Formats: sequence, structure tokens, C-alpha cells
Amino acid sequence: MTDLLEHVVAKDPALSIVGTSDDANLAAEARRTRADVLVVAQKAPDERDSLASLLHSRPRMKVVTIVASGESGALYELRPHRTAITEITTQSLSEAIRDPPGPRRRPRQRRARRLGKTIAAV
Repeated sequence: MTDLLEHVVAKDPALSIVGTSDDANLAAEARRTRADVLVVAQKAPDERDSLASLLHSRPRMKVVTIVASGESGALYELRPHRTAITEITTQSLSEAIRDPPGPRRRPRQRRARRLGKTIAAV
């Protein structure tokens, strides 16, 4: 898989590989490399369907899984979605605007924007 990534990166100057690992802890690798995209090898097509918590912890990150045979894969990412408000009332509008329930998160420090995308192969 690393050979394939190196070939892709060589053809696209906007991409760079920031790390490779055999570690199965995807969250740790995402934190360590701060990659925009994790490319993950998998044994079977649906082996890593439990990526929700990883994506929620890094909502702008994408995860690309590639089956070991190299024949197929999948792209995982969080996407905005639309929820219809069928009747506009003060309550329905308030619920749509209000912060979600639960503890408030500390604001994240902004980091300098990078040009291009960074990739970590796991």
C-alpha cells in the first residue's frame, strides 16, 4: 500500500505523506501525525466500519480504507446533513439553533493553515 501512496504523492505536489505506521490505534496515529487523511489497510471490505468515534474526534479528517488485495476500498468522512423543520414554531426554531445537550467543549486553538493535504498510512 505504501508503494501505491508514494506513486500518488509523486504525481500530485499538493499531497505529502507525514507518517506511516503498523499501529492499529488509529486515533493515536491521527493525533501524532495531524494528517488530513488516514489511509488504512484492511483485510476484508467491511473490517473497519467503526470509524465514527475517530471521525467525530477529527471532523475534517478523511479515512480511506484499502482492502489488502488493493482491488477496492472506501472513503469515510463526516458530511453536513439536512434536517427538515416541518413546522416553524418558537420551540422548533429554538431547538434547531441551540447548542446540542451535554458538556461544552473547550475552544480548540487554531493552527496555521497548510497548503495541500497530508496523509498518514496506517
